Amino acid sequence: MTDLPGLMAAADVLVDNAAGQTAVQALAAGLPVVGHRPLPGHAVAGVQEMARAGLSRHAAGQGEPARTVRALAAPGPDRDRQTTAARAVFRGDAAAELERLAADGRVASAPAR
Repeated sequence: MTDLPGLMAAADVLVDNAAGQTAVQALAAGLPVVGHRPLPGHAVAGVQEMARAGLSRHAAGQGEPARTVRALAAPGPDRDRQTTAARAVFRGDAAAELERLAADGRVASAPAR
């Protein structure tokens, strides 16, 4: 599938196992994220850290993924809390901020090629 933004716009919740780029794209799109059965290694830490930060939920127990998805899929305080926390992470355009800092002389610009 090549239309990830379209899929996210049509979805109510992303269930993810890695806390990687797909989860970050979902957060940027305002789509709640549920971490479930994270892959061994860095994904476990990522899912746990995202949940601790309030950016996602870690659904670990039996029956938990379904309860969590139901709670986040419908409009309400659970969904609002998570999407508000996610929006706060994406405050601005990183490239525009770097350009501004470079123009102010606080960051060296890359040499021309």
